[in-house]
Amino acid sequence: MRSIAQIFLLGLLSFFLLLDFGCKSADDGIPSRIAVDSIDLNIDAANGNEIHQIRGVQVFANQELIGNFELPCKIPIDKLGKVQIDIFPLVFINGSSSNLTLYTPLDGYRDTLNLTAGVTKTLTPTFKHRAATVVRWIEDFEDNNSTLIPILPSPFPGDSTGIATRDFDLDGKFAGPSKVYRFCFENIDTAKYFDAGSFLEYTDLPTNGSAVFFEFDIKTDLPVQLALRRKNPTTSELVPYMVINPTQGKWKRFYVNLVYELANQPANTSIRIFFDVNKPANSVAGREILFDNLRLSYLK
Repeated sequence: MRSIAQIFLLGLLSFFLLLDFGCKSADDGIPSRIAVDSIDLNIDAANGNEIHQIRGVQVFANQELIGNFELPCKIPIDKLGKVQIDIFPLVFINGSSSNLTLYTPLDGYRDTLNLTAGVTKTLTPTFKHRAATVVRWIEDFEDNNSTLIPILPSPFPGDSTGIATRDFDLDGKFAGPSKVYRFCFENIDTAKYFDAGSFLEYTDLPTNGSAVFFEFDIKTDLPVQLALRRKNPTTSELVPYMVINPTQGKWKRFYVNLVYELANQPANTSIRIFFDVNKPANSVAGREILFDNLRLSYLK
């Protein structure tokens, strides 16, 4: 038969076990959350303007990958207390509306948060270029000069080409007049095509499989072919990359990764970037193709 003292101790132990179980149950399965509604950019003028479309974030908690999330987002974190949060920018690649890709020229954001079960903390990460980022081509046409040039023999007489001022609006941001590069087929055009390309050939680009991003804004009534002229001491070839469909009267931003066109190429390979447009037989005069905010960058 148990003594009163033994019964008391067993009751006390049961009380603390129930108390401990109750405390665990209160938080068990209830994550903390972080919310990312928007981002900020801190872009050095030497690396161009702040016209970017960061559409998602990649999140780590204590160096563990949580996942990729389209903005705006609320992200469950199954860690409590002080947690190191790392956030990296994602963009839609090749004009896709679903394929989010890590945009490596911009550095990540880091903060240490005290996370509590069931509590959401809102963050606005700021991204800036990595110290190792090299920006080889920047062109926004605001100085009335252009490093995007027509490729002879196009344009032929009758085509309109050059820098013009047009309204610019990228999904409600950066709205206002902007200097852009404009091309337009006219009725008296005889060539039936237009080629424009980078003034320079770019050498010493990464060929080790690292990302090489070319980004640009475009507003076009006609399909536009993006292509590369890839050259090394033994070969020179035109490499089609993608076709840009008409943008339905809106500006659209493209991020393309040239890694597959450069990986495993000879170290002295150079590229020149081209935009090609063919004039359809039933094309109406006055349909414009507009370009703005070109940037070629990679990590050294």
